[in-house]
Amino acid sequence: MRSIRGRLPSPSARASVAAVLAAAVLGTVSACTGGGASADAASDGKSLPAGGSTSPALPPGKYQTLPQPCASVDPDELRKLVPGAKDYAGDESLTYDTDRRVGCAWHGAGPGGYAHWLTVDLERVVSYDPGVSDEVQAESDFDQRAQAASIPLTPLGGTGTPTGASTGAAGGSSADGGQGTAGGGAGGSKGTNDGSGGSSSGTSGQDGGSGASSGDGTSADPSLAPRRLTDLGNAAFIDDVLKTPAAGPRRTVTVVFRTANVVVSVTYVASAPKGATPPQSADLQKSAQQVAVELQRSVEK
Repeated sequence: MRSIRGRLPSPSARASVAAVLAAAVLGTVSACTGGGASADAASDGKSLPAGGSTSPALPPGKYQTLPQPCASVDPDELRKLVPGAKDYAGDESLTYDTDRRVGCAWHGAGPGGYAHWLTVDLERVVSYDPGVSDEVQAESDFDQRAQAASIPLTPLGGTGTPTGASTGAAGGSSADGGQGTAGGGAGGSKGTNDGSGGSSSGTSGQDGGSGASSGDGTSADPSLAPRRLTDLGNAAFIDDVLKTPAAGPRRTVTVVFRTANVVVSVTYVASAPKGATPPQSADLQKSAQQVAVELQRSVEK
């Protein structure tokens, strides 16, 4: 019988095998290192450009955190806006990612069938398109909300460049889709009047009337119509919707504004019992704008 030792490879053959194994290990380490760099570049929802481009990704948006929504409105102010609430701590909104979106709501019912709701919603917009910045995506999202609410492009009586007009591509997609807030906010249908005056659609008592129309029994005030706001954030608008269901008139005022890459919505609703005078636009609009100013301060701290 031949010796097994005689079948062992020569020293030179063993050296060649070792070299091949070493090269394979080095290639694996190199591949792992390259994958780590790609993961870093794709953080916060962004991905590297197609085709393996080495162009640097756009920097993230100005704001990387959101304030605590239920603590962003002054407690004394809440007691005035939502009288009769059982708890002024607020009900925090359920969201999938609190780094991207937060919200809070308060509800109060007073005597005689009067009630108020206040809802705030804050979204930190992140673009998924490496060629579109977070701020440009937020601007696009804001413009879509304004268009859905049929808000004029220019401020009341203004001329020139439209406030908040879109200047960037909307190719990216923001987190959570940028939907409106609860309570009939931006993007909701225009409410009906109470039949005591003509709606903006020219038909009394029919869906489609503007909340700032003469449906509350008073002459229409153009200064209270849904419009762009010029003194809030980078761009802002206010919407005003009056509806008269069988239970009684209900007015919803919504303020939406953008500051850098954050879009904020404030929805303030007041309802009255059947047969009562509808809630007035002026008071509700003033209150909703005051809350919006508080939220802007909280975001920009």
